[in-house]
Amino acid sequence: MYKNLVANSPFIDIEFIESAKNLKNSESENVFDYYKLKSNTLSFSVDRDFIDYRITPYFSKDQIDELKIEEFNLDSLSYFQIKEFLNQHSFSSVEIRKSDITVYIQLPESYDSYLNNLSKKNRHELKRKKRIFEDNFDHFSYEQSKNETIFNEFIKLHKQSVGAKGKYMNKYVEKFYKSLSRQKKWVIHYIKHEDSMIAGAFVYESDKVEYLYNSCRDHNLDEFNTGTYLNDQLIQNSIKKSKSYFDFLKGEEKYKFNFGGEVHQLYDLKIKV
Repeated sequence: MYKNLVANSPFIDIEFIESAKNLKNSESENVFDYYKLKSNTLSFSVDRDFIDYRITPYFSKDQIDELKIEEFNLDSLSYFQIKEFLNQHSFSSVEIRKSDITVYIQLPESYDSYLNNLSKKNRHELKRKKRIFEDNFDHFSYEQSKNETIFNEFIKLHKQSVGAKGKYMNKYVEKFYKSLSRQKKWVIHYIKHEDSMIAGAFVYESDKVEYLYNSCRDHNLDEFNTGTYLNDQLIQNSIKKSKSYFDFLKGEEKYKFNFGGEVHQLYDLKIKV
């Protein structure tokens, strides 16, 4: 199961790593595309704030010696990846620490089955929130697009987010998202009302999994549950496309569990060679 979530994700694709070069440059020396080396410590090249799953690390003894690696400091690994890496070599010390979690849904064959799998409380609450939305918006649509105009509208709405999220979309991050949006499997899903986006989601669509990478909404409309309604549409869309999983990715937000999400624990790995 977890191998499917990692293997189908965009984060192990070299195109994603290339796009991440639009973020602020690091002073560290990048090696093998996915890694950086500084003071004989090897870590991943892209900051953990922008990447949810990592490629399974592999280094031969010759590579470790040639690069003069003394430590590995790796984050956001699934436990099966750690086992595979540690089985390659013997190290002087190994520290494994629980870190972030991702939250995913294993999808059934129908939306009715999905609703039936929710707890009675969560099912009732979802229906209630959707009813509030539909009662207050007569003319709306759920749409998907790779259009540049829609991308710009998503960025604009995201910048209006409250708190830290509103500061997240600086010029470097916007350029990064722009690069991703030009790649084949990235799509913006959104709720449109009166020719305006009121909630949007930046989604990666693989053959088996749909990944919700980022989202935004018009906070002036929070009482009408626009974010909940969009997430429900995303899940319905994934089921219609016969996806195996819907992945909310990193974060412990309550709404993910209200939608029936399950925890995928990630780990940080620190090794002294």
